[in-house]
Amino acid sequence: MALIWSKKSTGVPITIKTSHVKSQDYISTCVLDIDIYKNEPKVIEHTKEKNTDGWKGTEFQVIIAGSFSSYKARIVQYLQQLAIITPYAKIEMQYTNRNDQKKDMTIRYDRRSEQMPPPAREVKHHPSSVNNLLVQQLVDKTNCKTLLKFLCDDLSGVSPSIAKRVIKELGKGFDENMKPSMLDGKQITRFVQLLRSVELFKAPDGSCLSPLGEYNLNLGIRKVIEPDIVATARDKASAYEGHPFIVEAAISLGGKSAKEGINVIRFANRIPLLFEAGADVCTRVAQSKIKWSSYKIDHKKDKISVFVSIVSTKVPFKGTGKEYIGDDITEIQTSVKRALQSCCQQLRSQLTKRNALRDAQQRKNRLVKYIPDATRSIFGILDTLRKRKAEEDEGEVRAASPRKIPRRPGEAERVDIENTSIIQKLNNDIITEDIIQACLVEAVELQGGPIDGVDGAIGIGKGSKKDIKAQPTFLVPIQYLDDGASDIHHELFVFRPMNRMKSLA
Repeated sequence: MALIWSKKSTGVPITIKTSHVKSQDYISTCVLDIDIYKNEPKVIEHTKEKNTDGWKGTEFQVIIAGSFSSYKARIVQYLQQLAIITPYAKIEMQYTNRNDQKKDMTIRYDRRSEQMPPPAREVKHHPSSVNNLLVQQLVDKTNCKTLLKFLCDDLSGVSPSIAKRVIKELGKGFDENMKPSMLDGKQITRFVQLLRSVELFKAPDGSCLSPLGEYNLNLGIRKVIEPDIVATARDKASAYEGHPFIVEAAISLGGKSAKEGINVIRFANRIPLLFEAGADVCTRVAQSKIKWSSYKIDHKKDKISVFVSIVSTKVPFKGTGKEYIGDDITEIQTSVKRALQSCCQQLRSQLTKRNALRDAQQRKNRLVKYIPDATRSIFGILDTLRKRKAEEDEGEVRAASPRKIPRRPGEAERVDIENTSIIQKLNNDIITEDIIQACLVEAVELQGGPIDGVDGAIGIGKGSKKDIKAQPTFLVPIQYLDDGASDIHHELFVFRPMNRMKSLA
């Protein structure tokens, strides 16, 4: 495409410099043009020079005429998406404006991964993907002596038993032992029609594809988008009309360049697709086939980036521009939906934990806010108890409150003993307002301890003991609590902590 565009806009050939093989001690430089009438390459110059620096890679030099100011945003967008889908490559672009140096621009994306996608393997054609021209070419090149051998050896997924059934179904004019070269035009048409209609063949082999991989896709997204959360998934290899394909997907939330709502980024055979996104199968599935609210995601307010990469031996583009994939192919639509749903399920798990962590932090902040008021109230009750005891010792008798809770037999003596102990601690400054506040702060810290399975993004409860389990703070009827050693008695109520405070014991 680069050569064609260069030929169309400037007519200047491109220069390719390459050196890949480790044992290769030279660099090949090729000046290449194209014959647009014959659609054939035309090598203008091909030279070799010694590789003294051990340089490895490929370098293209292309001269293209165009308006950079008009298409600058598209170029930047293309390079950004290319950096996502090729994290194993270093991408750099320098733009120099000879008239205004302030408009000079440099874009650079460093290599993030050392893991290359697996190389594609050559496989045989699947019977469901052939056409008349392809079958004619295979028949002309085959070394098989019989039609049965041709079906089993030159096509994939055809067993001898199925091959015999196919030949029998072809009917008159076809025989297992006939030579493939004896097939005429009408027979080839009949042969192709039957092959494309039979559903007994094995599924196409996906080893001929070279997907990016979840690891590299995750690294590319984190490198460029820098999201808060990202989830990746790969659907199993599938096929349509005999052509194998693999769908890889990722969904990220947040990011420095993300916008509110659903932002779909599409790739076909690891090439970014920038135009006609609204009609693409990926966009339509993301916007209408996924129920985002079920995964705790607000598709209107959250910054959602959806990445879908489709790798296939034949990408079913719509239109001559090859910029979008239609949603009329059920197999691809279903595979894209499964991959996105798998990502959403991962995100739901992470969001549930993150929301629980956030709620725990908010609950802790609310409790901390009222610690001073609770401390003053508790200490005020204790101080009132001490003053009342002092008045009783001096002989003053105060009338009992009509709302006072009646005590059970023997409880009065136990309460008097506990009250006396608490009053002594108050007099000896063992119980002070600062100590009560410190105990409440400790209880809140235990309440806001770390949650299992959640990274310390907020850092709740750092430094707390692992063997102490956080318990919620709430009021419980006193009859459900048996340990009354730390009771605090009042005329109107009895305050009994769920856990005895060690500082007061």
